[in-house]
This record gives sequence, C-alpha cells and structure tokens, in this order.
Amino acid sequence: MKNNCIEISSNDLKKSLPDVAYNSVENNFFVFWAAAPGEESQTADYFISGQKISSFGKALGEPVEVVKTENIVLLPRVLYNPNKNQYLVIYCLGESNMNIRGVILDANGKAVGEHFKVTDVPANQFHYTMAFNSKKNQFFITYNDNRNGVHDVFGVILDDTGAVVKEEFVISNAVGHQINPVVCYNPQDDTYLVNWEDFRAHGDSLTEYGTLDVMTDIYGALLAADGTILLNNITMCADANGIDGDQRFNSIAYNSKTNQFLVSWTDARDSLHNIGIVGRIVEADGTMPAEDFTLVDAPGAQMIGHTLYVPQDDKYFIAFERDRNDVDKFYFKDINAHLDIAAMWLDANGQPEADMIDIFSGDGNQRFVRFAHSTKSNTFLMVWQSDFPGVSDSVEGHIMSAGGNIMGKIYKK
Repeated sequence: MKNNCIEISSNDLKKSLPDVAYNSVENNFFVFWAAAPGEESQTADYFISGQKISSFGKALGEPVEVVKTENIVLLPRVLYNPNKNQYLVIYCLGESNMNIRGVILDANGKAVGEHFKVTDVPANQFHYTMAFNSKKNQFFITYNDNRNGVHDVFGVILDDTGAVVKEEFVISNAVGHQINPVVCYNPQDDTYLVNWEDFRAHGDSLTEYGTLDVMTDIYGALLAADGTILLNNITMCADANGIDGDQRFNSIAYNSKTNQFLVSWTDARDSLHNIGIVGRIVEADGTMPAEDFTLVDAPGAQMIGHTLYVPQDDKYFIAFERDRNDVDKFYFKDINAHLDIAAMWLDANGQPEADMIDIFSGDGNQRFVRFAHSTKSNTFLMVWQSDFPGVSDSVEGHIMSAGGNIMGKIYKK
C-alpha cells in the first residue's frame, strides 16, 4: 500500500475526524471515527465505529459498531482507563441540539452499561476534549457552547462508570467567544491545565462564524482535581489586535520528568515562513517564566499539531498537517489546501531536534491527524481522514467535515 499506510476504513460512507487510544494492558490500539451516509450508501443511518489495531499495524478482528442512529453523530473522542482495561468514548449527537453523549466500552469495544448524557443543555456543545485522572479514576471533559449567546468554556467530571461527579461548571465566560478548549492532567500535582482559542479582544458582537474572519489569542486556566479554578485567564499568547495575531488549534502535553506542560498552537505570525506551530513552557503552577518559541516551521504551512511527551526518550513527539505551498492565513474556513501528514521530534525543552518526518505525502487531502504511542513496542499509530476527491468543507467548519476514508500508519523511531 502506498506509503505503507493502513486502510482502517474504506467504503462509501463519509467518515471523519478519527481518534485513537493505546491499551497498555493488551499492547494494542483502538481507533474510532464517525460515519455519515454516502452518495450511494444503502443506509440513511449515522455511525460511530471502531477498529482494534495491533502495535505493529495489523487489524485485530472486525470493526465494531458503537453507535447506529438516524440522527447526526460527530467527532468521537476516546480515552483509555488502564485501571479497568476500559475505554470512555464521547461523541456529539444531533437531536434538537448538538449535545455530548458517552459510553464505557470493554477492551473489545462492547458497551459496559447504557449510553449516557454528558451534557444536555439546549445549546450546541462542540470542541470537546478529555483527560483521565488516574488517581481518582475520573474523566475531566471540557467543551464550549453558546447557551449565553457567545461561546463559553465549560467542564464536567465523570467517574469511571460515566456517572457525574461534578456537574458542569464554567471555566471561562470572559467577554467574547472562547472555543476549542483542550485539557491535560498533571498526576504529580493532581491538577488540570486547560487552554482555548480566545476572542475577548473582539467583544460580544462577533457572530459564531465571525470567529473565522478575525485574529484570535490563546488563554488558559489551571484547575484542581475537583474542578476548583486555581488560576484563570492565563495569557499564553495574546496579540489579536496586532498584525501577527492569529493563534488557533491549541494542544497541551505534560512532561512527567520536569513537571511542566508544553502548550502549542498553530500560528500565522509574520516571522514564520507562512503558517507554523509555536509553543511555550507552562510551569505546574500556571506561570510562564519564558517567552514562546517556534516548534515547527518550514517553507509552506504546518498546522493543527498534536503533541505527546515520551518519557522513555525524554522527548516530545508532534504530528501535524502540512502543505508544501503557502496557504491563506484563514485557510481553515474552506479547506482547499493540499495537505499531507508529517511529524517531528522535539527535545525535552520543546525545541526542534531533527528533520521533519514524512508520514504521508501524495495525492489527495489528508487531515485531522491523531496518534497514540505504544510504550511496550515503542511504536506510534497515526490516524487521519483522507478526503474523498473533490470535496471540501463549508463555512460551517471542520467539525461538519465532508468526509472521506480513515487511514493510518505505524511509525517506529
């Protein structure tokens, strides 16, 4: 197969936005994705499906069907619970609104109990991420919704059965929209760091889709394990009123050796070739003693990165989309770039250490890359959406993705 890629799911269904988790007990991966009816599909149903993959890239068994419904389902996110050898999968279900649902799965993808509501407020919840608290066997889920007219950031804490431990609460309701919250757990201090795209510089008059037309910033918050906010409005990068002011698609990785976080985001500042990835170190107490710095920058555009600290190498690994040509600074409004998948190693301080790794380059548009790391085999499984030819997203954005096939690739250093 071209580029030694794995066809995880290839059929007429419009598949999108995959995620993957590593099972440390069985040393394998579990990939999940959403699927909508295709132009020639024999079904009108929507699905969340999954596929187990070995640590060396072999499909294990048949795909599993997690959700089948006549309603729209989107954006599955998965976390592995090593204490119970189970997974939490959350997803967006479109009924009267787009709300978050969840289900606990065993190691083979079979539901343990019923699907449950994570949040059911009459507003649309999007851009959700999760972190697992290994000490308390709890899941912290964060998301944004527009119940107050503009988007605010909320959180909710569940136990390992999906029961609510802490009812949803506000993390940020600053002026303007706050969207795309990302959460990361610090097991040493039993805390969470959250960051998000922040539009407070533009006030409350900005429409939801207006956030695609203006520059934005990155803010964050530090929370205790029970959800108490310890420090809020951490200014990670704020220059939305300036010429260099677009930062989006944020990420956080925790360094267990230094007890620090590496936060990162896609950046369009003029000092970069075109579009690149910038980050900075955040201390465990939420302070930032040094300025930001460039993680990934080369001719063309590199964007929407995801980072992970790898203790056995004492390095960070980052995977991202890239276009070898320059793109418009608001490229994310309508994907017409020619995107490939790449990765890099960063040293323990987050500084680029080696050349870019070509994961996939070729025909078509490859995006929404996610990955997980096998600590026993020291392999990475990268998964992404390979767009069907001739499709592109509308102004509604990447969550309402037009769809394609789900591809993967094993990378071993």
